[in-house]
Amino acid sequence: MIVSARQRLYTFLTQEHWLIGASLVRISLGIWALYYYLLHFPVRHLLWGPQGLWPFERYLASRTLFSVFQFSAAPLFFDAVYLTGIVVALLFTLGWHTRVMSLLHWVMILSLQERNFLITDGGDNLMRLVLLFLILVNCGAYFSLDALRRRAGQQWSRPALAVAHNFGVLLTVVQLCLLYASTGLYKTMGTVWQNGTALYYILRVGEFSWPGGAEIIYRNPYLVVLGTYGTVLFELMFASLLLNRWTRYAVVATGVAFHLGIAVFMGLATFSWSMLSVYPLLFTDREYMGAARGLRAALQLTVLYDGWCPTCTRSVRWLKRLDLFSLAQFVSFRDPGVIERYRADPGRAERRILSIGRSGHIAEGIDTVIQIASRSVLLWPIVPVLALGRLLGGQKFYDAMADRRLVLAPGNCAGHCIMAEGLMK
Repeated sequence: MIVSARQRLYTFLTQEHWLIGASLVRISLGIWALYYYLLHFPVRHLLWGPQGLWPFERYLASRTLFSVFQFSAAPLFFDAVYLTGIVVALLFTLGWHTRVMSLLHWVMILSLQERNFLITDGGDNLMRLVLLFLILVNCGAYFSLDALRRRAGQQWSRPALAVAHNFGVLLTVVQLCLLYASTGLYKTMGTVWQNGTALYYILRVGEFSWPGGAEIIYRNPYLVVLGTYGTVLFELMFASLLLNRWTRYAVVATGVAFHLGIAVFMGLATFSWSMLSVYPLLFTDREYMGAARGLRAALQLTVLYDGWCPTCTRSVRWLKRLDLFSLAQFVSFRDPGVIERYRADPGRAERRILSIGRSGHIAEGIDTVIQIASRSVLLWPIVPVLALGRLLGGQKFYDAMADRRLVLAPGNCAGHCIMAEGLMK
């Protein structure tokens, strides 16, 4: 019994858990960093440069932690370090040699924040801690270049690294819980939080308020009281509500709404982004895979195309390559039994490409093209164009192109006969 319990504990500790959540945290924080770097690129010298708001001499006299920017006051050196930070953030986001990039990314972010601590906020403080913990975490197991490389036969793991990974995830979640608990306890000592009016004063701060939008809340006393007490209750109960599966879902949904409200009504988008970036670790790999299976089943699409049309066949080959999650199943309606199996109209299938969703609804022509594109991440940028084209007569354009396609019909003409679709009608 004791041996079995020890064995189960050893097995649990030496296997990596929360891999999908860790990978999502990496992507979210990487995009956050790229946004931060590129947003401030035109004013980088003003914010962090040697002759900027915090001059180099004053920075050296007051610095407390290491920063790469401390080694030189040359503008060229500053630009080189700043651009290096962008490259490291990009590689970190893509998941290239993730453990090494996690360390380098933490160093670059810490260096930037230390160069001018006057413009940091609570989200920046959380980010530097989370990035430090991510050095221990295998955050490149999914959605990364490392994952593609391991899939090619280079996958390996060690018990010590698995223990470090699980410990890093635990540190990150504990840090989030401590942050909420400490801020909640601190709020309970404030008079405006005790009498339920804190939200009113927060939304009246000109620097952190959405003119016109914030008034909807602070002019309603019921919303003010509910928001004030609800915030304290959410922060104090956050950690304990994670212990149950269903209360965890509820508190995560509340946290998302809470931080979206901060982003919209107070304009603190990067703060909310950094806080929500940790949330993916609150779900297990099994939960992610279950949700993915359900979503995959809901989005599954069967496409009936003309297998006798060379252009259609080539297009299908390209679409299969772009369909990263294999959500579309392409079937030639010319194959025996296909029309009967899917209960499709042969005339409609001859005229336009058809798609059948999970509900059994059949779309055709440009509507099928839109459905295929909406299921392929790489084709998402053209979905608005296709939708606009649909409104502007895209179905007629599709029909005109389809009527002019060539069809290679099997027969006795030395293998195939070439005929225009219009002549076949």
